[in-house]
Amino acid sequence: MEWRIAGSLTSKRFRSGSARWQGFLFRIHPVENVDFSAIASALGGRPVRLSKLGGLANESYRVEVDVAGRIEKFAVKLYEGSDSKLKAERELTVFKLMPKYGLRAPSVVLADLEGRLAGKPVLAWRWVEGTAVEKALESARSRYAAARAMGAALSRLHSIRTGDLEPRLFAGKEGFWEEEVSSIRLFAKLHSPIEQAFSELAGKLGSLKSDRVALIHGDYNPGNIIVGDGGIYVMDFEGARLGDPMYDVAYACIFIAFKAGWKAAKEFVHEYCKLARVDPCGLNLKMAAAAAKLYLILSYRGMESILREKTGVLYPAVKFLFLKPFKQHLKTISLERSTGRRRERP
Repeated sequence: MEWRIAGSLTSKRFRSGSARWQGFLFRIHPVENVDFSAIASALGGRPVRLSKLGGLANESYRVEVDVAGRIEKFAVKLYEGSDSKLKAERELTVFKLMPKYGLRAPSVVLADLEGRLAGKPVLAWRWVEGTAVEKALESARSRYAAARAMGAALSRLHSIRTGDLEPRLFAGKEGFWEEEVSSIRLFAKLHSPIEQAFSELAGKLGSLKSDRVALIHGDYNPGNIIVGDGGIYVMDFEGARLGDPMYDVAYACIFIAFKAGWKAAKEFVHEYCKLARVDPCGLNLKMAAAAAKLYLILSYRGMESILREKTGVLYPAVKFLFLKPFKQHLKTISLERSTGRRRERP
């Protein structure tokens, strides 16, 4: 099997490679079933170079296209699954709304929602030069500024009026936390060794309520935020929905604390709450809920199989360097809630 990454599309042989996905090194998937020539033609030229960017549910690529002798770079996202068109429409809708609320959005130049070009829905936008915020969080000199920038961007995202959203695209209701707790109970039943501890936690989470309903990202983490072209770009809205905006805050805290420590997480929360004019009351318990659900999902045997398939021979390194310590981080945040033990939190 041959694999394509950052290789000429006109050559006969391609070298194997790996790509980055939220800190993971992922094995490149064969793309012979996708006609990138047709996509490049729709972008105004012919394909010259292709790089796999990764993704679990969908596939994303950096595509360089020769447009009348000039090389132009694009991000191309292919949407998978029975709800692929819905996911593409959802992401496109949010991208269009973002500038209205003071958020930078990529310049979408191609939207094939019917999948005529690749047999699946496709969005393409001009490549955003920059780096993921997770890189800035790794540096002691920039981590606090990066955390505050994440808070500021999220406050603007949550200011998008629900009246600007099509109900058919954005599911959600006021019973947001009831559904989240039900999911935790369900996933806990699949893990008999730890079912009791997480079931006890779910009982304590039953008191969670949403103060308001807003558009939430659903996967707001440093790997989905790019610093580039003069500002912050929030990406990957395929899973956006209506829910408690503090879920995004809690979810992001988990990743920021893992990457840069709890002081950086505090900076993020403070900036968000200041700009959104909200009180972080109850955030710790919502963080426990978000951590518990993510831990149980990552512990699901089927997820391990997916990660093995994606990472290939790199899986042992990914498991040791990221997955194992991150899962311990999640477990600590969630289960210490049920024992009454607490560490410093925002």
